[in-house]
Amino acid sequence: MAENITLKIFTPEKTALIRKVYRVVLPYGKTDLTIIEDRAPTSLILHDGAMHILNEDNSIADTYFLDDGVVDVANNVCKISTRHIIHRSKISLQRARELLAEEPQNASYYNSIINYLENFG
Repeated sequence: MAENITLKIFTPEKTALIRKVYRVVLPYGKTDLTIIEDRAPTSLILHDGAMHILNEDNSIADTYFLDDGVVDVANNVCKISTRHIIHRSKISLQRARELLAEEPQNASYYNSIINYLENFG
């Protein structure tokens, strides 16, 4: 298998990411949702949380934190609209706690990041 899914992520300010990927794991419901090649067309509401891009061996290649959002999947294109997106390498546990204090209106988002970092580093 190859990287046959086109992942496109948009925020209100910009196109945040366009990338070919093998699989994507999204924060959805009580579990995560994995987007695989040739998935049936789907539109869903996402929760705050970690989005993982997987390699062909299903190991995590990249992690991003999404602030709620909507995903539309069709024809091997996964389009996500979200309020904020932060790459895992761009935020520390300390910084997430600072942002939580600075932006209480985004408490759910920053708490999801804090929870992830406390549990998975």
